[in-house]
Amino acid sequence: MKKSGFVIILCMGLLHTSLYTQVRPGIKLGWNNSAISKTLLEHKQGVYIGGILDIPLTDRYTLQPELYYSGQGGESRSTEFGDVEIDYLSIAATNKFYVDTNKGFHFILGAGLDINIKNNFVAFFNGEGDGEISPFDVVVFGGLGYEFNFGLILEARYKQGTVSIDFFGADDLYEENGSNLNEVFQIGAAYKFKI
Repeated sequence: MKKSGFVIILCMGLLHTSLYTQVRPGIKLGWNNSAISKTLLEHKQGVYIGGILDIPLTDRYTLQPELYYSGQGGESRSTEFGDVEIDYLSIAATNKFYVDTNKGFHFILGAGLDINIKNNFVAFFNGEGDGEISPFDVVVFGGLGYEFNFGLILEARYKQGTVSIDFFGADDLYEENGSNLNEVFQIGAAYKFKI
């Protein structure tokens, strides 16, 4: 009984150590080209910045949880109303599928939750929200990337929102009825640290 308990504890310790040494934290930074569908708004330029956690599960698959700020919205062509600026806190689960076991070129698929920093449920509850823009967005994304051996990652993604940003009714910015969805093209870099 004592031997089997020792073997179980040893195996759990080795598994924990193996997983711990493979997990690498990192940072990401890049450029957004965002738009809102079915509106009179033009594309808006912005940035994203945040952190990642690289968790390799096989030679060709890595799970990469992400937490980052993303500046999105649309630019106005009218003098009557201003630009739409939406600041999101993005929480994403990124799946990376490598073409080769030596990493390098990879495909990206994932989903996430974008929380509107200014107009979220806490702000509405406290009477501080402006009542026009959705407090959150559920997003899906896909893209391509390349990872260098020393930890640098270059990626390009397309992120599509699924929740209409016009949470409480129509606005003069919208030219059509229906869902006004976030559409974002992202290009940027990440770096994984060695622990």
